[in-house]
Amino acid sequence: MSKKEFLVRKAKSSELDWLFKNQDLFSEAYQISDGPLRKEWPCFVMVDGKNIIGYRYFEFHEQGGEVHAWVGKTCLKEGYTGKGLGNQLVGHSNRLLHSMKFDELHTHAHNPRAKKFWLRFGYKKVGGVPIDVKGNTKFRLDLKQQRERRK
Repeated sequence: MSKKEFLVRKAKSSELDWLFKNQDLFSEAYQISDGPLRKEWPCFVMVDGKNIIGYRYFEFHEQGGEVHAWVGKTCLKEGYTGKGLGNQLVGHSNRLLHSMKFDELHTHAHNPRAKKFWLRFGYKKVGGVPIDVKGNTKFRLDLKQQRERRK
């Protein structure tokens, strides 16, 4: 299964409702409130045929007159984790943030496996507990620097 490419696309409105009601089907399913699945915050789904097997959404928050992009959540359905599919989901959805010209992307992780996942994508630890310790750690990805390197 790790060789198979799954379709990643923007979620439909009906799928957002389904995700909210069925989030317990996904790994590391922290509770999603109604707020994060707002239409102006992009949410992407990974599908296997007609079945949603993963999702990733972003949140945008204003602070000090600047808008900051945050990873709201990145989750895969049980049975699909540990197979490289998170890499596909993150890679496809990150392209949107580049096109929107955000300079930074922020996220938090709680378990050491998730923390190592974000480090592989170029995120830098900027706060919280150590990488190998369970607990809240904050990460930042410099999107502006990535765009400049591509030039």
